[in-house]
Amino acid sequence: MKIGKWKAAGIALFLAAAGCMPAYAAQSDPILTEYDEATLEKFRDNTLEYGEIPGLVEQYNTEFRNQLESFYSNPGSSTGLTREQLLELASELRAEAEELDQEAEASKDDLTKEEYEEYQVNIRSLKSYARDLENDAAGKNAAGSSAARSLRILKDQQTMAAQEKMRTYETLKDQNAAAQKKLEMAELTYESAKKKRELGTYSDENVLDAEKALNQARAEAKAAADALETGKNDLIMMLGWSYGSDPEILSVPEPDLTRISSYDLPADQAKAIENNTTLFTTRMTDSSSQGGANAKARTIKEQEEQVMMGMELLYQEVLQKQKAYEAAEAGWQKAQEDKKAADLQYSLGMLSRENYLAAEAAWLDGEAAWTAAGLDLTAAMENYEWAIKGLLDIGSQQS
Repeated sequence: MKIGKWKAAGIALFLAAAGCMPAYAAQSDPILTEYDEATLEKFRDNTLEYGEIPGLVEQYNTEFRNQLESFYSNPGSSTGLTREQLLELASELRAEAEELDQEAEASKDDLTKEEYEEYQVNIRSLKSYARDLENDAAGKNAAGSSAARSLRILKDQQTMAAQEKMRTYETLKDQNAAAQKKLEMAELTYESAKKKRELGTYSDENVLDAEKALNQARAEAKAAADALETGKNDLIMMLGWSYGSDPEILSVPEPDLTRISSYDLPADQAKAIENNTTLFTTRMTDSSSQGGANAKARTIKEQEEQVMMGMELLYQEVLQKQKAYEAAEAGWQKAQEDKKAADLQYSLGMLSRENYLAAEAAWLDGEAAWTAAGLDLTAAMENYEWAIKGLLDIGSQQS
């Protein structure tokens, strides 16, 4: 199979000068979402809901808003290149696309369907980026420019990171609740030990052991509370609140299992290859900076295979986490039944305070396990869906 010569000289230099990461090959959606006033008011209600994260990133994320302001201040020349340089680079990209097109047609009878489509994907990508450069040079269609691509990627990355932080916060919240309950148990055990020593049924050594356990529980409870506070601030500061603010943070919704049934791995793999940010950069970069045309073609093929394998692993992760979630749900139902029984026994005086606290701790552990399984499944689903959109990390471009 013949390979194109990829003569887009200067593209690597352009990408470095642009300071941005090219994104989805044929994306033309607007940078910002149009929200109605009712939705905007919900963003301002001092309550954080998981589904609001994309909108909060658009409205309040400092990193995104700063880059957005810079973009709007100078949308066509944020690359730092002149109009002539932009047009020259666009011309070179179009020439490379034309050469690839001619080569594909000349070799069509010798190519498989997949190989021919690879040519077409690269041709479309080159033409799309050339069109963006031409629009940059003309100062129009800012929403489709290379800088806009970078903004959309930044928005998605910040959204993805905030979603992860909110899931982490919920895990920390459960861990803190368990640690505080264990501290309560340790305090009760210590007081009980002192009373038993007074009655002569406990030795000083027994009390000392209870005191050590109490000190350990105090340290763990403080560490859990500190981690929760840190996690909260990490989350809310990404979404517009200041450090130390105290918005109401609602629970992450249970995973929507119907989304899994809509996954189509082969189709999703193809879309992920088309959108992958690293692959797009490789396609757009001058072959001379990658060791020549053949080396560039090999790099593209290797990266496509990495995306294919990565998507397969992410899909299997979703299925695995779904099974774990279903198993944890059954365990949580049993924990709830045990808690109801403990509540009844305690109300009737049939259960000591210590034993009741132990039952509460077991109930919290069961709830935390179920919540964690749900968060793990949500994370697996979102990682898969972000990968389709291009955010599958396959490493930096090879040279």
